[in-house]
Amino acid sequence: MDLKNILVAYDSSGFANRAFKSALDLAEPNKSKITLVTVVTGIYQPSIGFSMKFNKDSLEKQSKALKKLFSNLQTTASKKGISLSLKILHDPSVSKGIMNYLNSHKFDLIVIGSHGRTGLNKFILGSVANDVAHKANIPVMVVK
Repeated sequence: MDLKNILVAYDSSGFANRAFKSALDLAEPNKSKITLVTVVTGIYQPSIGFSMKFNKDSLEKQSKALKKLFSNLQTTASKKGISLSLKILHDPSVSKGIMNYLNSHKFDLIVIGSHGRTGLNKFILGSVANDVAHKANIPVMVVK
């Protein structure tokens, strides 16, 4: 399989970190490009339901944390000669956000952790990973 462009679904969980490391291992021999995609889902307020609205302070804190985390991951990728980019999406559904991005760009593989930050350890496969694996039109590597 010729892997030139790899998408990694990333939420900073342990599973996502292992998925990133697996993507690096796959990318290194081909000097593939890796795109990390993370989805900001908004907040749930009982009085109004789900909202994509964030206050400015909350967005700044999230952006700062993501940039710091991305900087560390980029250093790791650079040491292996791999180009790494970050895409932050805003969508109420993590899996739909990932799928919309995947379908509007050309990737050879998506790498995703088997479980994310949702804490749904009672399931064999996390709901996001399961949804992406079933709907993607390219190979999906699920990392435990």
